Amino acid sequence: MDHFSLEVDYQRITERQLDILNFIEEYRQQKGYSPSIREIGAGTGIASTSAVNYQINRLVEAGYLVRTSEVSRSFILLEAAYEAMDKQSPNECESSNLRAEVIALRAENKRIREQYEVRVKSLERERNQLSQTVAMLKYRVIEQLEGVFS
Repeated sequence: MDHFSLEVDYQRITERQLDILNFIEEYRQQKGYSPSIREIGAGTGIASTSAVNYQINRLVEAGYLVRTSEVSRSFILLEAAYEAMDKQSPNECESSNLRAEVIALRAENKRIREQYEVRVKSLERERNQLSQTVAMLKYRVIEQLEGVFS
């Protein structure tokens, strides 16, 4: 089997971007899942979430970070990020990485379940109000018809 290497011309990384990468990596090691945009901002001293998003998008474009759209808090540091931080890249099959992914998926499922329950309860309340309105209208129509035939 032939092996080949892919050489990518990585863009220079700024201090702020390096701080973000370090924060994400340390947070994942401590908590087992990636930080939120707000947590990244708080941890790196960036007040604006849009500024954090901007920096993360630059890191994604430059090949240092992957952001999956299916799961919130899902930042994956690429080999280039570890090289920029002068750290050794963890083995992707390590149990801690798998644990972090499972925790992130469980958290996302919990969030989706909570949103679903809120929406269902709202729809149930609306249905009950409509049922009461229909019952009231039926009663009024019956009263009017009884007045006509009496």
